[in-house]
Amino acid sequence: MIIHIKNMLSNRCKTIVTLELYNLGYTCNCNELGTVNVSGALNESEWKSLTSSLLEFDLILMENKKLSVSNLIKLLIEEILNSNEEYSEINISNYLILKMDMEYKKITRAFSENNQVTLKQYIISVRVKKVMELIMEPDTKLNNISNTLHYSSTAHLCNEFKRVTGMTPKDFVNQQEECMCESYN
Repeated sequence: MIIHIKNMLSNRCKTIVTLELYNLGYTCNCNELGTVNVSGALNESEWKSLTSSLLEFDLILMENKKLSVSNLIKLLIEEILNSNEEYSEINISNYLILKMDMEYKKITRAFSENNQVTLKQYIISVRVKKVMELIMEPDTKLNNISNTLHYSSTAHLCNEFKRVTGMTPKDFVNQQEECMCESYN
């Protein structure tokens, strides 16, 4: 049985979950980011007991698997974006398939059912946020950002940026600089 646990992000959390399941007579394998493979199926009273035990440690059993999958997807996307590796939408989708051991179609469906956007739209918005971070760094060129984030071209990056933010990267940088100047006055 696979269970999903919100806030299970550290080794300490994994240890707590493992001990609590052991106390109920189960062995488990705690995977990254809130997914646990349990040796058997928990009955209702064991589920309630585990829920209350884990709640003491701010760990929450997720009853809605699709919501849990959606949260896991967001965490994995953040993980790859913060890894300083070069990535693209294709790399992200392959990474999700590998980490979640699910078909991409199921991943996208679970995400869309629990969010107001599609997975593709979410990935685009997250990539644009990453562009916003990178263009504010001194001496950073759009061409380098485009290459790092695996855009097909700088023009593609600019078009996607404008579609999401309503302004060009240059206008965004100018606006941020004006805001910084105003805050000093």
